[in-house]
Amino acid sequence: MITVFGKTIFARIKLFRNGSCRFVKRAVFMKRLLLYTAIDVFFVFLFINTTHAETITLTLEEAIGLGLKNSSTIRAKALSIASAQAGVHSAKSAMYPGVSVSASWTHLFNQPKTPDMTVDIGMGPIEIPGSYAGPSDPVSLSANLIQSIYTFGRISDGVRMAEESLKMARLDLEEEKRSLIVKIQRAFYGYILAKEVVTVQNETLAQKRDALDIAKKRFAAGLSPDYEVLSAESDLESFKPEVISAENEVKFALLAVKDLLGITDEGEYDIELIGELKPEYLEFHENRLIEEAVGKNYDIQQMAAQINLADYSQSLKKHEKRPTIGGFANYTVNSSYDSTTGENKYWGKDSWDGDLSVGILVQMQLTSLFPWSGENASEKKASFDLEALRTTKGSVESGIRLNIKNILLKLEKEKAKIASTVKGVELAKKLYGSAQKRYENGLISNTELKDAQIRLNNAKLGYLQSVFNYKSAVFDLEDVVGIDHFE
Repeated sequence: MITVFGKTIFARIKLFRNGSCRFVKRAVFMKRLLLYTAIDVFFVFLFINTTHAETITLTLEEAIGLGLKNSSTIRAKALSIASAQAGVHSAKSAMYPGVSVSASWTHLFNQPKTPDMTVDIGMGPIEIPGSYAGPSDPVSLSANLIQSIYTFGRISDGVRMAEESLKMARLDLEEEKRSLIVKIQRAFYGYILAKEVVTVQNETLAQKRDALDIAKKRFAAGLSPDYEVLSAESDLESFKPEVISAENEVKFALLAVKDLLGITDEGEYDIELIGELKPEYLEFHENRLIEEAVGKNYDIQQMAAQINLADYSQSLKKHEKRPTIGGFANYTVNSSYDSTTGENKYWGKDSWDGDLSVGILVQMQLTSLFPWSGENASEKKASFDLEALRTTKGSVESGIRLNIKNILLKLEKEKAKIASTVKGVELAKKLYGSAQKRYENGLISNTELKDAQIRLNNAKLGYLQSVFNYKSAVFDLEDVVGIDHFE
């Protein structure tokens, strides 16, 4: 598009220079040329501005907020909470009476009728005409009410199980948020680490270019053989893939962050994360961490919820072996009819006849009295499942304690490595500065200068990796304790 606009502008200028304005005055042509040129330039800049991808910078806090907002998993967990809340309402509904109504209409194609009768009572025969035994199109309306009176804890067990499921759904949502925050933190600093590595690699590449320039100057002055130039040039070219690899790592790290943030519309804008990879030491107390983990760790909380569910389930199995007591009431009205004519009566006096009935219903599964019954087997199974969960919970708590201790040891190790690498970077810088001067004066070879460059490069990379490892261990500790950050 820019090329087309450019050709248009230059074509008009060429037209002016060739004097091709025989039908227009020169001044008028000049005004039109400037006007059209201004319009073309406007569209060129408009095209450039609209096609240039905008760069959006995000801090760690902004990235976390965006990730929580875009997470489809979090939205799904929120829907699970709504479903669990509906389950609680459903379980509680068993406490209230159940009311139902029904209506029926029946058509009899052959309406039953009693035959005519002749009765002789001594005064001569009397004819008694037949009558209809029932209506041809009866209508019946009925209302039923059922109320549980006593269920030996069945309803309350069901409500408690539904409430525990709701608690687990909320726990899942909070854990998803917490876990996503920690993942974003880890990926964010992974990206910052990759950027810092690119900086170090570019610094080393610049040092190798300087070494090549020195080698060329010394060779031009006749102070060194061409071998030094070839060696320095080979060293420079062989290091360029390291820089390219580091730059690719930045792209991969950014893709990982974008995936966690739910960013899918790539190409419309660029994302740049703003942060710094520096050591931030925290003080930890082992006993406090263990105590906090027992109360907040997701695995322990989930295990506790499962134990509660299993406990309620076992209680429910016991109560299912006991009788249930309920009350019921029914009121039914039926349409009337004329027994003489068989005509249905839906309106008027004596058209409907009502009947009310109430009662108590006691139900019990008698097979539960036998030791081989399925109810007894289900109760035993629930008891074993409960005991297994309690045993597993103790094992999980023990594993968490051990994990916390290991991470604290790792933090101390990484903290010591950071201090060591800081001193190592300082010494490597001094050694490289000395080696560079000695190389300029021809006192050492390119190989010795290369060794100094490598030591400095490794020292810088080692420092960055140690800082990242320390942060990564902190993130591991957050996962174990069950929080998303330490105060």
